[in-house]
Amino acid sequence: MSTTTIDHRAIVDYYENCQVDYEIVWHLHSKMCMHYGYWDETTPNLRSALSNMNVQVAEFGQVPQRNARVLDAGCGVGGSSIFLAKNYQSQTTGISLSEKQVITSRQNAQKHGVEAHCHFEQQSYLDTNFPDNHFDVVWAIESVCYARDKLDFLQEAYRILKPGGRLVVADFYSVGVSNNTSQARLMKQWTDTWAIEQYADVEQFWADLHTAGFSSCRRRDVTQYVIKSIKRLYYSFFPGLPITYISQTLGFRNKIQTANTWSTYYQYKAYKQRLWQYMFFAAQK
Repeated sequence: MSTTTIDHRAIVDYYENCQVDYEIVWHLHSKMCMHYGYWDETTPNLRSALSNMNVQVAEFGQVPQRNARVLDAGCGVGGSSIFLAKNYQSQTTGISLSEKQVITSRQNAQKHGVEAHCHFEQQSYLDTNFPDNHFDVVWAIESVCYARDKLDFLQEAYRILKPGGRLVVADFYSVGVSNNTSQARLMKQWTDTWAIEQYADVEQFWADLHTAGFSSCRRRDVTQYVIKSIKRLYYSFFPGLPITYISQTLGFRNKIQTANTWSTYYQYKAYKQRLWQYMFFAAQK
């Protein structure tokens, strides 16, 4: 499969330049999460919401309780892999396009005492070197959005899953956004700040799951559980914008990091227009 269906360099540049933002405002050092978190009655703060997302995705995806072989597709700094190793005794393999993230993931696994259960590699989830029928679970939180054609990811996930293996995805999806409209332009402003080509349409992704061969497909709109993060990011935009521009002028930040500040504005404006949803998808080979 051609890896030209994903822009490796732009994605790596985004994450390696903007990791500092996640460290400052998103508890990256302690929680190792680069996602929105999941807010419910059990989550009094962002730290709890970040941890809870892993719990909710694992439950929705029906991850086996012990000894599953899991691919963490787009592993970030290893948070999900470490969670699964600690709580589900999984044998995890995390892959990322970023060498920096792979190194950080290995350090985090060692810090948490699960390095024997967590392996990390620099790979694209569109064209892995894993054999057919290899994993019990393919897990992806806020990473599939980076594939230009999401069907490419689904077909590779299907190939490397064992018969009966499970796919679970948590991500952003566009909802009924027509091309060449003001809504499409707003969504493009947002995705550009994160080096994403475009979000999948909810219904198209659902159809692609079946096209790839998956069965027992399930989906859940969980947008209501990320609203606090949507608003939290938006409120950070106003004090953050002058700071980031001043810092860029002084040479302490760059254009990629400034664009990341703007993402907090665009994601909220698009949310208010109901142009996207946060969805869980699960399916079985």
